[in-house]
Amino acid sequence: MHIEVDQSGKIEQLNMNTIIAFSNKNQYSVLISKEVKQQAYRLYKGKAKDLRYRLFCIGVYYCLKEYIHEKELITICFEYQGKENLIKSFLLDYLKKESAIIDPKIIRFGKIGKQSNAHAVAIDVYRGNRRPNKTLSLEELERWLKKK
Repeated sequence: MHIEVDQSGKIEQLNMNTIIAFSNKNQYSVLISKEVKQQAYRLYKGKAKDLRYRLFCIGVYYCLKEYIHEKELITICFEYQGKENLIKSFLLDYLKKESAIIDPKIIRFGKIGKQSNAHAVAIDVYRGNRRPNKTLSLEELERWLKKK
């Protein structure tokens, strides 16, 4: 199987919630509320390098952490073109701290179109048509931001 990961509501847009979702035979979504993002930016802007990419990766980590053991190919939507290596590095770091060894080759980046189930899950949660599986707290974000 193949996991696709998509985002609705960019991390750096502090006036809206962010949803990160994946879909394969399973579906899972993580909500980072605008209030939590605003708090994280107030506390960590200028202190945590590449904050937006770290927050994105933390969301992806919480989305995938229960499913990563399946060693499926993971395609993450091109949300931040030119930053794929940085994002992959952060994500692998987070996953390796909590899981077994992860083969970096399973994580790829590509276009996740509107026909994708991952996109459908993310947009449904974003629009309020479905509840997220997990809502991240500031403390959950800080757990990873403090580890730099």
